[in-house]
Amino acid sequence: MHWQLIHEGLVFIQRFISILAIVVILTGVLSALGKYFYYIFSGQASTDNQAINLIRMNLGRTLILGLEFIVAADLIGTTTTPDYYAVGLLAIIVVIRTVLNYSLNRELVLLNKE
Repeated sequence: MHWQLIHEGLVFIQRFISILAIVVILTGVLSALGKYFYYIFSGQASTDNQAINLIRMNLGRTLILGLEFIVAADLIGTTTTPDYYAVGLLAIIVVIRTVLNYSLNRELVLLNKE
């Protein structure tokens, strides 16, 4: 009985973190789109490239945060169904996330230098 409650609690936490990741990513994307359209339609598009870089940096940070939440949710999900398929899938997701995270961080560093 207690193990069933723990399992259900972990599944709930996993779903909550997954939803949180989606909210974080969507918020970042919608914010970036709003800022981008404001930038384009305000007439500054031809004079200021730094604003676009700032929008890209903020979007990149948001995507990195969302990816971290997704990995956390997948890690919790693996503890609830510990089979080799789930562990392999988690390993693939972590590798993909690490490559994306590295690429985004590298781009953010380059944008910060400009």
